Amino acid sequence: MNMHRHHRIVRARRHQAGQTLISMMVGVVISLITISAMLVLYKTMIEVSANASRSALRDGQVSAALLAAQMDLQSAGFGVPAADALSSKLGVRDSGKEVVWRYKAQLADAGFVCSGLRLVDNEGLYRFTPKACSDVAAANWAASERELLAGSAAFFTPAQKDGSAYASGEGEVGAMSLAPGYVFALKAERQCLPFMQQDFSTSPMALPGQQLVMQQADGGSHLFQACLPNLAVST
Repeated sequence: MNMHRHHRIVRARRHQAGQTLISMMVGVVISLITISAMLVLYKTMIEVSANASRSALRDGQVSAALLAAQMDLQSAGFGVPAADALSSKLGVRDSGKEVVWRYKAQLADAGFVCSGLRLVDNEGLYRFTPKACSDVAAANWAASERELLAGSAAFFTPAQKDGSAYASGEGEVGAMSLAPGYVFALKAERQCLPFMQQDFSTSPMALPGQQLVMQQADGGSHLFQACLPNLAVST
């Protein structure tokens, strides 16, 4: 009787083996898979956050550049005699890639100067430094006489922390950029006054000024439109 009971106890102890090497390896594999998944998720979140930051930086740069360009354009025709032809005050050249305007320098003894903007595909928007001129058609600038206002994604792509460049298009997803195909165009629009100070719906008046737009060559979209109140519209 006692011997039979002893055999049952020994048999029960043999079944209570505890953890085995195989169970420990399975646990390690599951832990590694979980950690790998967490690292992939963390990397994805960091990349999304970094892309959003770069896109916000690009949007801010382009918006500031377009605002600066519109402010510069307000000087077009300032102090120039009204009898002078519009073509001597402002000109859109090189198939719309360049706009040049003439104005009176804000100095008592200063003469007329010309300034301008130029769009270069895959580079960005440049500003020509003011220089003395008598007519916009004769005004020309060397490459060293222009300043970059906003670079395009292809021309000014931020580098990664290790100094290497991002892959093509990476870092600019969803961001405003100066894509190729934008041109300048001159239009004569009714109600073209800064901030729409006057209402032309009740009393028709002469067109107050020209309007310069920066748009795609097909006219499908535009980045800005600026009224030029110093420039008279010929009727």
